[in-house]
Order: sequence, then structure tokens, then C-alpha cells
Amino acid sequence: MKRAEKVRVLLVDDHQVVLEGLRRILELDEEIEVVGEARNGYEAISKATHLSPDIIVMDLKMPGMDGITAIRELKRRLPRVNVLMLTLYAEDFVEQAIEAGASGYLLKDSSSEQITSALHQVHDGLCPIAPSLTRQLVAEYAELSRRNRSSILTDREREVLKLVSEGMKSTEIGHRLFISLSTVKREIGNIFDKLGVNDRPHAVSEAITKRLI
Repeated sequence: MKRAEKVRVLLVDDHQVVLEGLRRILELDEEIEVVGEARNGYEAISKATHLSPDIIVMDLKMPGMDGITAIRELKRRLPRVNVLMLTLYAEDFVEQAIEAGASGYLLKDSSSEQITSALHQVHDGLCPIAPSLTRQLVAEYAELSRRNRSSILTDREREVLKLVSEGMKSTEIGHRLFISLSTVKREIGNIFDKLGVNDRPHAVSEAITKRLI
């Protein structure tokens, strides 16, 4: 369905040929209007303040003020403005850009269709990421999630819980790990508290669900 109003876009890049190429691409979409251009972060902030664009298409590396610094300042002054990063630089800066407030991250080898589609997605509240970066981000998230899960219990608590899952009694666990019975009971009590359970079967079940053992 055609939009009632055009998506107003400000282009920011320190290379004129890139600005011209982007303008030509976006002018082919009748639902997008390029309202201005800027060559660095300072100009982007100044023009965004006066032009009130819906979306800013921003390069990363620029003289004077880089894209990430510009995003932070833009979000401080104009909280509602959206910024779509369009850069040569791949995975090294994605997280920084998103944390700064970027609404999407594309690479300059993206097709015309990918760029215009990303702008519409940003305008609709989505966060498009270059397909070539998505797999890596998912892998990094999975690793972070795994580490967070593991950090719920200490190494010693996981050792004790693993032996509990094997059906060992507290005295047997103490002998296996060369720790006192009171220490075993304390570790099991800590495990119960952290997992929110009251007995060994539930502790083992919860640990398996959370992939802690």
C-alpha cells in the first residue's frame, strides 16, 4: 500500500560520488524523498536539526566527526530520528552502531533494492542488518547466551550438580571432589537457591532445561 507521506531521507557520506549514487537510487522510489546531503557528522547534525528527516543514511568513517559519534549526538538532540548505517566496514562496528542508536546496518555492496527496502523497514520500526552479518551476530548472541547461562552457577556448583544428576549421595560427592559433607550441602543449597528449586530432581531438571550440565 502506498504511503500517505513520503519518507524524508538525509544522506551523509564524505564521498560525493556515493551521495550522487544514493540519490539516484532513492529517487527511483516514489515513496522516498531525499531532503538533503551532508559530508560529515557535524553537517549531519546541523542539517538534521533544520530539515527534520525521518531517516538519516549515514557512513561510518568520515573526517571531523565519525558516524557513531554523530549518531549519539543526533539521538541526544533528536531522539525520534532514525539512522541507517551504510558503510564499507563489516562486523567490527555493528554492535557499536546499534548501541549508539542506529536503526539498521548495511554494507555498501548492498543492492539498490536492499537499500530502499531497508529504508522502508526502518521507517516501519524494524532494524535491518546486512545478510552477510546476520549469521555472525546470531553466533555471537548464542555464545553470549551460553556464557550467561554458565555464569548462573560456579564451576564447583556445576561439578556438584553433575554428580547429583548421576545419582550420587552427598557423602559420595564429597569423596569424589575431596570436599567435606558440610561443603557439599552448602553447594547444593546454593544450587537450589539459584535455580529456584527445592529438591534434587527439580534441580537436575532445571539444569538440563537451561543447559547448565
